Amino acid sequence: MVVYYHSLIKGVFLFDDKGLILDNPLIKNFSYLKEIFTTHLFKGSGIYSNFYRPIQSLSFMIEYHFWQLNPFGYHLVNILIHISNAMLVYFFIYAISKKQDIAIITSLLFCVHTVLSWPVNYVASRADLFSVFFILIAAIAYVFYKERGNYLLFFFSLACFILAILSKEASVIFFFILLLYLYCFPKQTREPKKSSPNLVWIFFILIIIYVLLRVTVLNFTKGKLLETTTGIIPMYARLLTTSKVFMIYLKLLVAPTGLHMEWDIVPATSFLQDEVFFSVLGLAIIAGFMYYLFKTSKLKFFAIAWFFITLIPYSNIFPLNYFMGEGWLYMPSIGFFTLMAAYLSELRKRSKLWSLTVIFTVVCLILFYGVLTFKRADIWADPIKLYTEVLKYSPNNTKARINLGVILAEAGSYEEAEKKYKEVEKTLPNDPATHSNLANIYIKKADNYANKQMYDLALIEFKKAIEFNPKDYVAHNNIGILYKQKGDIKKAMEEYTKALEINPTYSLTYNNIGNIYLESGQYDAAIRFYKKAISLDPNKGAFYGNLGKALKNKGMIKEAKEAFQKALSLDPNNKDALNGLNGVK
Repeated sequence: MVVYYHSLIKGVFLFDDKGLILDNPLIKNFSYLKEIFTTHLFKGSGIYSNFYRPIQSLSFMIEYHFWQLNPFGYHLVNILIHISNAMLVYFFIYAISKKQDIAIITSLLFCVHTVLSWPVNYVASRADLFSVFFILIAAIAYVFYKERGNYLLFFFSLACFILAILSKEASVIFFFILLLYLYCFPKQTREPKKSSPNLVWIFFILIIIYVLLRVTVLNFTKGKLLETTTGIIPMYARLLTTSKVFMIYLKLLVAPTGLHMEWDIVPATSFLQDEVFFSVLGLAIIAGFMYYLFKTSKLKFFAIAWFFITLIPYSNIFPLNYFMGEGWLYMPSIGFFTLMAAYLSELRKRSKLWSLTVIFTVVCLILFYGVLTFKRADIWADPIKLYTEVLKYSPNNTKARINLGVILAEAGSYEEAEKKYKEVEKTLPNDPATHSNLANIYIKKADNYANKQMYDLALIEFKKAIEFNPKDYVAHNNIGILYKQKGDIKKAMEEYTKALEINPTYSLTYNNIGNIYLESGQYDAAIRFYKKAISLDPNKGAFYGNLGKALKNKGMIKEAKEAFQKALSLDPNNKDALNGLNGVK
């Protein structure tokens, strides 16, 4: 846990954490448990996707009720799952190799290696952690089933496999891992005469059922094809590009330098390009090496085959949004570390001197990777460092530029933030998020510099955001706020209504409508909308403060006092609650 100290103590929410946690009402109330298992991952925040990962959302739901929106708790869980995975790596490798030194080395390298810090430091990558967690348990249970013939272990393995595919779609690759295991270790039974049936066909049937569900009732594309960044590139070019990526992965596992959040991989156009040619040549050499291991060492062959098999889901055979991601090495790295550990184990047996040399080498590797991981966690804990790093390696990355603008705005550097957004606008003039962010900057400048003209500029930018994304309910809500400020209540209500038509679970809009009713003296309606907002997000102190004002004006003093007290328990600095509570004493 020491190497992830910065992530634990200073960790923040980044990138997709906003849509999955901060702006996701579905995780904030257990009444939405059914929706978590029947909708896609980003449904709560209104973002279009076809990811189905209910275990990830369920974990966020449970955590939210312990520490609400405190990043510490979410990062703590990520770190604990990673440590658990390192322990499971030890048990799995020992179960198949029966060699403790190989299991220990593999587990330690997996625990501290720098390239695996992405899914640990990034809360939204919880799916990667859970996927490996359940796959390793399923694998260990299956190995024990084959050794002992206990069918309870087999069904436990099946259950964990189901949890794995409910954590991340790529977990279906476990079926091929089982086939690899059965080929490499066909006689791992305590009683050879009582060999247990393989029953791998049951796992295959589960995959078929899962795929059928995903293309029917759990298909959230509504008949549309999801656009992917690599989808417009021919498969031939994608696979050539993947050959480059595989070689980069191998380099990073040996020397994890130059790491950054989003890799900008230039698509290959020809086999004769230097990078592509030498990458394909390198893979051909590795294929020859695999054939040699196939003939000489089943454990080593299993290790290297594990590496490539578990990379298949990320090979862009089916188009993805990216060609490469450091987090995609989380499961494949186990095979790489096992192969390394197997060779170190052999060297250790040559002599006492070799044994000491191997121990010294392993200690140095752990210290080397551990220090790099410690430093890496510090970068992940500082959004400005993280986004600046991305722009250093990928200057045209608009996502990082937008997020850097958000951080600068939160720090009060409005001019710098506006500059970043306008840089993005030049590259992506039709990007709705850029226009919304510019609008928010203008509102901040209007509030802080008493420049009311900035509100008009904000209104223009929010309208542009809706022009390019008519489903942007947040922009509709914010336009409603601006119209209310101008005194145009009719237009404000129209925009609030549109926001709720798009996303009926957006709590802020219910609160804003409640404000209109409160100010117009319609206290019953105000109370109704404030209570709806609270039901969607019960941990917003401002909602209870507003509810208290409506209850107080209606003469319900006892209920108003309770609402104010609740508001202060959530937000001790809530002025409405402080003033309201003084007024009802």
